[in-house]
Amino acid sequence: MSASTRSLQQPRHQDASLAIGVAATGAVLFVLGVIGHPAMPWFINALAASVLITLAGSQIWRVWAMRDGQLSRLVEVAIASLVLVTAFVLVRAVQGIGAEVYPVLYFALALLVALTSRTAGASLVVLAILLEAAAQLFGTSFGATQKIEILSPQLAQVDLWQLGVRSGCFLLFGGLAHLVHGAELLERRQLYQHEITQERENLLKEARQFRLIHSGKVWEAAAANRERAEELIMTDAVEAVHHSTYVSLRLLKTALGAHTCVLLWFDGRNESLHIKELVSDSDNLIEGDIEPMRGAIGGVSRRREPVNLRDLKAGYRGLSYYREAEGVKQFLGVPVIEHGHLRGILCVDRLDSRAFDVQDVDMLEEAAAYILRAVQNERLFVSIEKSKYELGRFFEASRRLNGVLTPEDVWREALMSIGEITPFDLAAFTTYDPETEQHTITQVETSPDWNVAVQDWVGEQFQANGGWVSMVVKNRHYLPYGGHVRDGAPIVFGKAQRIGGLRSMLVLPLIAQDQVLGTLVVGHREANRYTTERREMLEVVSNQVAVSLQSANLYACMERMATRDALTGLPNRRNFMQRLEEAVARHRRSGGTFGLILSDIDHFKSVNDTYGHPVGDEVLRQVASAFRETLRETDMPARYGGEEFIILLEETDKKGCEILANRVREAVSELTFQSEKGPFQCTISMGIALWPSDHEETSEIIELADQALYYSKKNGRNRVTTFASMPS
Repeated sequence: MSASTRSLQQPRHQDASLAIGVAATGAVLFVLGVIGHPAMPWFINALAASVLITLAGSQIWRVWAMRDGQLSRLVEVAIASLVLVTAFVLVRAVQGIGAEVYPVLYFALALLVALTSRTAGASLVVLAILLEAAAQLFGTSFGATQKIEILSPQLAQVDLWQLGVRSGCFLLFGGLAHLVHGAELLERRQLYQHEITQERENLLKEARQFRLIHSGKVWEAAAANRERAEELIMTDAVEAVHHSTYVSLRLLKTALGAHTCVLLWFDGRNESLHIKELVSDSDNLIEGDIEPMRGAIGGVSRRREPVNLRDLKAGYRGLSYYREAEGVKQFLGVPVIEHGHLRGILCVDRLDSRAFDVQDVDMLEEAAAYILRAVQNERLFVSIEKSKYELGRFFEASRRLNGVLTPEDVWREALMSIGEITPFDLAAFTTYDPETEQHTITQVETSPDWNVAVQDWVGEQFQANGGWVSMVVKNRHYLPYGGHVRDGAPIVFGKAQRIGGLRSMLVLPLIAQDQVLGTLVVGHREANRYTTERREMLEVVSNQVAVSLQSANLYACMERMATRDALTGLPNRRNFMQRLEEAVARHRRSGGTFGLILSDIDHFKSVNDTYGHPVGDEVLRQVASAFRETLRETDMPARYGGEEFIILLEETDKKGCEILANRVREAVSELTFQSEKGPFQCTISMGIALWPSDHEETSEIIELADQALYYSKKNGRNRVTTFASMPS
C-alpha cells in the first residue's frame, strides 16, 4: 500500500472548539436577554440570528462534507448544542411579532435527538431544560417583554409550574425521539446483518455449485481470522469463475451472432438449474429455478450430448430459461460434463433463420470445456490457498512450541496452536509415569459454549485401565479409528471422567525419543471433524509437543539442580543468598524485621566416622525433612554447607525466632536413625541474629548468627542462642 493511499484512509476529525465557543456565548447572551429578546431592537436580534444561523449552517455543512470521516462525540454534542441554542434564539425573537411558536422547540429537540447518539441526545435534553430554567431565573424567558438592563438583569421569581411543564415536554419529546430512533437503528442493523448473512450464504452456495468446496461439507474454522481468510479465498475464486465465464459468453455471442448466450448450472444437490452467467439482448430471462428435464434443456440433460434445434415455430416455449416465448428460431445447447457428471448446460440461440452448423457446435463445446477448466483451476487454487494457510498456522505452531521453557508454557502454546489448526469443543493433555503406571490430567480447555464442568479434572490421576488414554499409551497408536465416536459416553480418561455428546474425537500419543510422555485429547460435538489430513497435522503437532515437553522437563530439572541441594532437596547456598538479598530490600521498604538462624549438627564428624558416610547422608536428609515439616510455609530453610543449615524467618521478632528454633531443635532431637551398629540420635545447635537490630548488612548478620552458633556449641550444644543475649 502506498503512502498516498494510506493517507487517504486516515480518519479525519473536526475541531469542536468553534462550535463550543459559539454555543456557550449564544447561551449566555440568550439567558441575559441580549439576543433574541422581543424587547431588544429588531436589528440586534436579526444580526444575532444571522450570525448563529450562518455558523450553525457552516458547522453542519462541514459535518456533511466529512461524512466518510470520524465524528467524535464532543464535536457531535457541540454542533447539536449550537443548533439548539440557535432555535431558542429564533423562537423567542419571533415572539416579538406576536407569533407563539414555543412548541417548535419541542420538535427541534426531538429532531436533534433522533439524529444524534444517545449521549448527545441526553446532553441536548439537559441543555434545553437548563436554558429554560436560567431564562426563568433572569426574567428573560418566553413571554417576558419588559425592557431589560443589558448585561445586568434583575433576578426574577421562577414560575415553577411553567418550568416543570416545559421541562416535562422536553423530556417527553426527547425520550420519544430516542425510542423511535433506537428502534429504527435496530431495524436497520438487523436488515444489514441479514443482507450480509444472505450474501455469504449465496457465496458459499455458488462455491459448492462450482465444486470449489465439497457439497455438504463445512470447512473447519479455528477462529474468526480463519473464517475471514477462507471467505476471501472463496470470494476471489467465485469472482474469477464469473469473469472467465462472462468473457467466454461475450466472445461466443459476437462470434456466433447469437441473441442469447447463457450458462445454466446445477445446484449443489443436482436437482435444478440456475442461470450462472449470461450475455443477452433480451430482458425476458427467468431468475429462479429451471427444471432440467423440460423442453430443449431436457434433451441435453437426458442425452448428455449437443442438441441443435432449427427453424423453431413462432411462440415456441421449450426454452425454459425464458419467462415467455421469445421468438427464437435457432437453438444450440451442449452439456458441461466433468468426470462423467453433468455440471451444467451451455446454450446459444438466434432470432434469424441462420442455423447452427458443425463448426458452431465445435466452438460451443470448446467454450464449455474452457469454462469447466476455469472452474477446475479455481478449485485447485482454493485448495492450494487453503493448504497454504493451514501450513502457515502449522509452522507458526511449531515455532511457538520451540521457544517454551516450562511445562505450563508447553500446554498453553500447544492448546493455542491446536485451536488454530482445527476446532474443538474439548481439548486435554495427560502425562504418564511409567514407574507407577499412573496417568495425570494436566490441562483441560473447552469451547465457550461447552456446558460440561471439566475444569476440575485438572490434577486427577487414574491407573492404567481400558480407557482410550491408557490404550493409546500402551499401543502407541491413536484412537478411535477415523476419529469417529460410536459410543455415546466412552471411557477416555478414568471411569469418573466420562465424556458425552462428542461425535468426533482423537486421542494421540505424545512420543519423544521412543518414550510415551502422555496423550493429547481433542473432541468436537459435530461428526467428521477430524479428517485424515487433520489427524496427520495433529500427530506432527503432538510429536512437537512431546519434544518441547521433554525439553521443558529437562530445563526444569537443570534449574532445580542449579538452585537445590541434590542430597537434601533444600535450596542451596547460592539460592539462599539471593533470597536473603531480596528479603533485605523488601523489609527496608516495609520497615519490618526478620530473623536468621544458622544451625549445625552436633558431632556430625563422629557420625560419619562411626556409622559411615551413607548413614551420615541419611542423617542430613532426615534433618532437612524435619526442617521442612516444622517451619512455616513463609520460612526458607537451606543447606549452607556440610552439616550446616541456615533458615530465613520472614516477619519474625526475637521471641518468635527463639520459639521456632527450639521447635526445630526438639524435632531433630526426637529423630531416631538406623545403622548396622544399632539406632542412634543426633542433636543440633543454633545461633540467631535479627535484622536490622543486630546488623543491616547480609554478610555481617550471617557472621553474627555464626558467632551465636559457636556460643551454643561451646556451651553444651543442643541449644539455641541469640546474638543479642550473648555476654559482651
